[in-house]
Amino acid sequence: MSINEEIKRRFVRLSKGQRKVAQFVMNNPTAVIGNGAAEVGRQANVSESTVIRFCYAMDLSGYVELQEEIRGYLLSQNGTTLQPTYNSNKQQNTGFGKIMQRDSQNIQDTIHLINDSMLQKSSKWMHTADNIYILGTRQAASIANWLSYTLRTLRSNVKQLRSDSDDIVQQINSMGEHTTLIVFSFDKHTNDIKTIVEIAKMKKVKIIAITGSALSPIRDYASAIFALGMKNQTPLDIVPVLFSFLHALIEEMISQDKAQYDKYQQSYEQVENNLLFLDAAREKQVF
Repeated sequence: MSINEEIKRRFVRLSKGQRKVAQFVMNNPTAVIGNGAAEVGRQANVSESTVIRFCYAMDLSGYVELQEEIRGYLLSQNGTTLQPTYNSNKQQNTGFGKIMQRDSQNIQDTIHLINDSMLQKSSKWMHTADNIYILGTRQAASIANWLSYTLRTLRSNVKQLRSDSDDIVQQINSMGEHTTLIVFSFDKHTNDIKTIVEIAKMKKVKIIAITGSALSPIRDYASAIFALGMKNQTPLDIVPVLFSFLHALIEEMISQDKAQYDKYQQSYEQVENNLLFLDAAREKQVF
């Protein structure tokens, strides 16, 4: 079955945004081959993450495979002998291939658990916030650190909360209704962050909770909660799902004003390059 036939077959099951992508793909196949997911999203008037979710809804591993399927379809329409078939059950024989295939399946399964409107609302809170605080302890601390760094390359006033920090009280006191707090909670030991989140709620902070279970105690304080874990999944199974979700969340935030974020990122990279140059120059005692 060709990719176009598969899209038509699944069309009624797609979300409103995904249908826009489907229509664009069928009407503009060469544009899909020649552009990235972000540009296709812009032309279809949806976010890049919606384009990616469309690919998953088609049982594809991602945007690159969509491009390959369309390329094969166009070749078959031009009468060539190269006619790749649409296969949603590709098997990987290698050990690492099977693991990556399982990760891909876990991501696709999680898509159905995520509330699209809540994701968009959360990304808007991040975009409009005066300050963004990120909190994660124990195994989630490194994830909070990664997200903090990534967001700092895109906007100002992003801080990672550390419960053992000397200025934790000052940081909490600086929160208000124009603050967004992103909380990671993937274990049963939530007492060390529960107090912080409870105070943040009283200060009318927008709290985005990312957890491994919908039954997490943090749900009582969250403005939005995303439970990414499923039964029989190990902590290692959740990691690729988590980073894929964070990618989607960041891209949704960027889509609020892409020009603004591109400009900030370029400025950030320029400053970082200058600092690296100065460090290298000092080591060589140029100054």
